[in-house]
Amino acid sequence: MGKDDATQQVSSSSQNQHCIRCDDDANCNVNKSNDDEQRHFESVCTAYRQYGDFSISQLRQRDFRLKALSDSQRKLLPVGLKIGAPECTKRFKDYRDATIRNQFCLDCILKHAGQPHSQQRESLDVDAAKRYVTDDQISKVSSVLKSLSRDWSEDGRVERDMAYSPIKALIHKYLPLESLSSDFRWIPRIVVPGAGVGRLAFDLAAMGYSVQGNEFSLYMLLASDFILNNGGNFCNPERPLHISPWLQESRNVHKSTDPLRTIQIPDVDPVAILMPPIQDEEATESKQVPEFSMAGGDFVSIYNHDQEAGQWDCVASCFFLDATPNIVETLQVIYKMLKPGGILVNLGPLLYHWCGPPMRPGDNSLQDCRRRYSLLDDRYFTSIDLSYDDVKVILEKVGFEILEEKTGIQCYYTADQRSMMKTEYQCVSFVAKKTIF
Repeated sequence: MGKDDATQQVSSSSQNQHCIRCDDDANCNVNKSNDDEQRHFESVCTAYRQYGDFSISQLRQRDFRLKALSDSQRKLLPVGLKIGAPECTKRFKDYRDATIRNQFCLDCILKHAGQPHSQQRESLDVDAAKRYVTDDQISKVSSVLKSLSRDWSEDGRVERDMAYSPIKALIHKYLPLESLSSDFRWIPRIVVPGAGVGRLAFDLAAMGYSVQGNEFSLYMLLASDFILNNGGNFCNPERPLHISPWLQESRNVHKSTDPLRTIQIPDVDPVAILMPPIQDEEATESKQVPEFSMAGGDFVSIYNHDQEAGQWDCVASCFFLDATPNIVETLQVIYKMLKPGGILVNLGPLLYHWCGPPMRPGDNSLQDCRRRYSLLDDRYFTSIDLSYDDVKVILEKVGFEILEEKTGIQCYYTADQRSMMKTEYQCVSFVAKKTIF
């Protein structure tokens, strides 16, 4: 969410529904209490609304390029690419239908957030004036659709089994719930940073843990809020939404129909699972009920506060540590927020999302490099790209004891299983316990 420190929480209420709760001390994105946050919020919503325009423009670009071919070259094209042919018209219609499916999903998310959707945009100044968002913003919206497929579809189960199942198994091993008394039991509290659209956090809550997901991207937060809190009003497994997450992928495609294929979401109803109808109110009141919430904002800004110190039993980190601009600071904050004996369960690669541009021979300082890339976020100049061996040394110096580790865990991340190209990560997994000096 830009550079703001806003905290938004989406939590379960006592009325068998979910609600949005904002911390009193935070500048809440939902209330849009300052101008920067409001502009960012509106920009994200605009990107959601304009997705369809950009999608159709991509199709038009292909048509323009086909028309630019010479007559002799156009004669060699398959009939499905010959402008005016019925087969080509059908391709356009199928692509347009897929665009409509995706836009409908995004519109449902906007409607749930109380924001105008794509069919209402002419009443908005930014849309009426045709002020379009950036390609990067549309890429983030496309990433939301892919993440929804990864987290909330049956098709995404393969990736979830690769990445989430090992984490859940390790948490079950080191924080077993069945060893606790069923009445007035202590329920371990877990934070899931980089929660995305919320499936890992939900799965842990469904296991019986008290969980708080944390996510920085407002693009993801809007989608997770919709999936986790809509209560089946918009979609559920019996009445799913259909999306085409890889619609805008034009490279490494086997069949022209592959990007158009539909994925159904969600595969489960989170509200029905986390908040089933109450059968015995007296029995329910006598037991501690696990909490589930989502906190939106920068991880360090939220959990480095003194009130968070020593409050958590576990941090479940999946594809997260390398997504922070300063992994050393992140590990320090995790150590601070954990209770004595609390654990960090991590699985992921070391891609380092904030890896900055290289210095040139003429750069005599980091500031010289920054001046050449003055438009880049400052965080691109704070990241240090460490090896796993280096990370382990820092873990121990921060105060962690590594209880177990495993390398070479094969994982994909929002990969198109039908594509000619899939990035395969050989991830590391470890459990580290907070020790007291």
